[in-house]
Amino acid sequence: MITGDNLQTAKAIALECGILASEADATEPNIIEGRAFRVLSEREREQVAKKILVMGRSSPNDKLLLVQALRKAGEVVAVTGDGTNDAPALHEV
Repeated sequence: MITGDNLQTAKAIALECGILASEADATEPNIIEGRAFRVLSEREREQVAKKILVMGRSSPNDKLLLVQALRKAGEVVAVTGDGTNDAPALHEV
């Protein structure tokens, strides 16, 4: 789940929806802020991307970087969104 919401809100939603099984899952690299992901090198992003379950405070570019990292790793990626901030990631897929 990638959202622009703050990390606490994102974590609460992820716990309620079952994306995170417990508070114990709510640690890096399972849960990360967009800015922490964006400052990683391309290689580091590729290594951590598959482990991310929740990304909070993400920008449209953070979403795009995650989609690109997952696709480069050979993952099949699906994206949904309802705003213009989702356009870069939607376009990439």
